[in-house]
Amino acid sequence: MPQPEIAEILKEHFVGLASDCDAPEPEVVDLISTHLADGMMLPFVLITDADGAFLTGWHGSVSPETMKDTLSGILP
Repeated sequence: MPQPEIAEILKEHFVGLASDCDAPEPEVVDLISTHLADGMMLPFVLITDADGAFLTGWHGSVSPETMKDTLSGILP
């Protein structure tokens, strides 16, 4: 993550998981189908809680400001 402010938020509050877009896990498919059904462009970004419940997400590119605002908006 080239933006230090966003990298720090991710490092401090989130755990990353990459899934193969050609063979995603069933749980990932379910989350995308339910919450990003209109998604057409990679990457698909899903933010969940520790139990896998969807909190927010997006598809395609987003600006650093949008990413920072979105991540900050779900933090306690």
